[in-house]
Amino acid sequence: MTLPVTEHWIQASGLELYVEDRGEGPAILLAHGMWCDAGMFDRVATDLARDHRVLVPDLRAHGRSTVPDRPWRIADVADDLAALLDQLEVPRVTLLGFSMGGMAAADFAVRFRQRLSGLALVGTSAAAEELVRVAEIRALARLIKLTGPPRFLAHEAARATFSPAFRKRSTTQVARWQNVVRAMSGPALAQALWAVASRPSLLERLAEVRVPTLVVAGGADRVMKPRWSTAMHRHLPRSRLVLYPGTGHAVPIERPAELAALVRGLAAGSLPADG
Repeated sequence: MTLPVTEHWIQASGLELYVEDRGEGPAILLAHGMWCDAGMFDRVATDLARDHRVLVPDLRAHGRSTVPDRPWRIADVADDLAALLDQLEVPRVTLLGFSMGGMAAADFAVRFRQRLSGLALVGTSAAAEELVRVAEIRALARLIKLTGPPRFLAHEAARATFSPAFRKRSTTQVARWQNVVRAMSGPALAQALWAVASRPSLLERLAEVRVPTLVVAGGADRVMKPRWSTAMHRHLPRSRLVLYPGTGHAVPIERPAELAALVRGLAAGSLPADG
């Protein structure tokens, strides 16, 4: 049975952020990636809502949430997540962050760790962006700002985000994700790029995060190489590394059942063996 979804609008830093709220029980918060929306977690959230309260926002500049009128940082997204918990009166949460949402989750874990019961960092990195990638990202952001989103953008982004096998067998899900990208404005796309490119490294500070932590990566991830997951795992005191061979960047979409099972165990205080 699919549980009903309650929709909230919360205020954070002068923005209106859309939040989906389903289920009852210990709270789990899911933070999506760059150029995604809450819908990317539909299957994961539906599974977890059988025995948890699951909160899934559209992050700033994404989905139904407000596009800011000025650049923002990954730390601002972490502040938005804290504001969400405050306004929905959730004292502690298990937090899963994917890609850009994982960068924000790492920042949240360092600065708001008293609010965490558990942490899952999926297809992401707590390091600063590599210089070559910074140059590529900023060049794309400038192109979008000057000429608008290129026609090829959603197609090429999907090629990087999903494994070839998943793109072939799951055309409907890939098409939905591409439509989310196409629906974003040029400023929203560029703002997210700038935020990701300008993030500082938090690797050394991960030693301060004492809650049980899952680090999950796709073995065929072309966006966030698995070595960055290994680096986070090495810095986190209580973490387990889970690698899915052949899976692309979008682990929550390609492996929803497996990810939901991992997060359900995490919320119960259980970590799997590394693998």
